[in-house]
Amino acid sequence: MDTEVVVAVAGAGVSAFAAGVAIWQALVAKQQARTAEDSALSARRQADAAEAQVQLMQRQIDGEEAERHAANGPVFALIGHWIEGDRQGQPRAKVRLVQRSGPALSSVLVTVSGNDVDGIRPDPEDMSVVSSLDLGESSAGAELEFCVGLEYQHVPPVQVAVRIDCQARDTAATWTRDLADSVTQRSAVTRTFRRR
Repeated sequence: MDTEVVVAVAGAGVSAFAAGVAIWQALVAKQQARTAEDSALSARRQADAAEAQVQLMQRQIDGEEAERHAANGPVFALIGHWIEGDRQGQPRAKVRLVQRSGPALSSVLVTVSGNDVDGIRPDPEDMSVVSSLDLGESSAGAELEFCVGLEYQHVPPVQVAVRIDCQARDTAATWTRDLADSVTQRSAVTRTFRRR
């Protein structure tokens, strides 16, 4: 064989080998790139799951703080309420709001609503009504009284809903409470006289 042919065959063999190595390296690189993509995708999923878990924990913490705040707030009750007429014979409901417990308050704003309810009468003897009235300061055990104006043709019992927006005296903490109760005619006191 001629030297040139041998060199040409050897060169072709080396070239073929080099091409095979290059193809093999390209396949390995492609596989590594695919593996890297899968790893990146998996890492992104883990990061998204971790972020979702952090958000869930934050909502739970916020919920617990809101529950704790609500539990530390005032507790109110409606007691001793009844319907009576004023001096002009206009119906009104006298409502007594008691703060059973909770912090001292700088403001107790009441808003009333309900069928046959006109609003709050700031002056029990005046027929003018407002939608809300600030009853002032309060603390545990305090009784706050207000009058609710009623429609003249109301039908007892009247369901009165009271929304209470209040603020703590010593902090900026605020609470909203909702109460509702039926208000009926005040029963007349029956006196029995005995003959002696």
